[in-house]
Amino acid sequence: MLKQTFLTAMMLVGALSASASADENITLATASSGGSYYPVGVALATIVTDKLADKGIRLSPITTAGSAENVDLVRGNEAPMAIMMGLYGRDGYTASGTREGKPPVTNLRSIAALWQNYEQFVIRKDKVSSGDLSDLTQLGAQFSVGPRNSGTEGTSKIVLGAIGVDVHHDFLPVNMKYDAAAEAFQNGRLGGLSASGGIPTPSVSQLYVTSGNDMQMLEVTDEQLEKISEASGGLFTRAIIPAGTYQGQSEDINTLKQPNFLAMSADVSEETVYQITKTMFENLDQLREAHAAAKAIQLETAMDGLPVPLHPGAIRYYEEQGLTIPDLLRP
Repeated sequence: MLKQTFLTAMMLVGALSASASADENITLATASSGGSYYPVGVALATIVTDKLADKGIRLSPITTAGSAENVDLVRGNEAPMAIMMGLYGRDGYTASGTREGKPPVTNLRSIAALWQNYEQFVIRKDKVSSGDLSDLTQLGAQFSVGPRNSGTEGTSKIVLGAIGVDVHHDFLPVNMKYDAAAEAFQNGRLGGLSASGGIPTPSVSQLYVTSGNDMQMLEVTDEQLEKISEASGGLFTRAIIPAGTYQGQSEDINTLKQPNFLAMSADVSEETVYQITKTMFENLDQLREAHAAAKAIQLETAMDGLPVPLHPGAIRYYEEQGLTIPDLLRP
């Protein structure tokens, strides 16, 4: 009888322990509110928290400086889940490029490819000469390269450095969040700004509405694209911002793009990540309502361009859906 009571007690403790371990509040790192990461991150957190309440899984979105900071947040498990640029995921995992000299983020894993980030460089119309990125060599004014320690700041320096634009001498670089930069441009305090995001990017939309006659988005020539692609290991590719994406934009704009992806720490359980991945793909219609960029998220392209291995929880879901997992994406 005593033995049976002991076994029953141990089973109860085990059940309570399992229940407690399943009760998780996971911080999701996004970026500043003027881009595409934040609205999609908030929508994803709302969906997951609502649909998985019975399993005790909750997502809590936070604003951050962006991709560069998000890599560090995942590394320390301060924010085990994050949206980030492919460039920073790759460099974080391999301790190269933008992360050279720092320890590799060995716990970084992928959940899914999301949408493409469009690199958008805007300057005042009276500073336009050629209409492409080379105009930045003659800017001679304040130019926002994105928030400090953001993916935008890092990619701006890589892109512009590859074509010979000196970010410390050709203009005065300043670090501003997208919304603040758009307002500063509108008020005449900035000569231009860089915004990297899904299109339409909210802050760029704001610029077209408030300063459409005073601004121009610079294009990227084929020669510039070749140099930038070589400098980034092929991560940046040609992108077209279709006419009409922004108010008053009458023609297509030739620029660059790079992939974004949803990342997760390897320290989060397989079951939790499986449930999150499953819930996201089963509620894409709701997620796509948050931002036009999210319309690009689909199961068929979930593994396209992923820069780091998949989390086992994501692998489990994809295999259930009949997808083949490439060897290089297995941890």
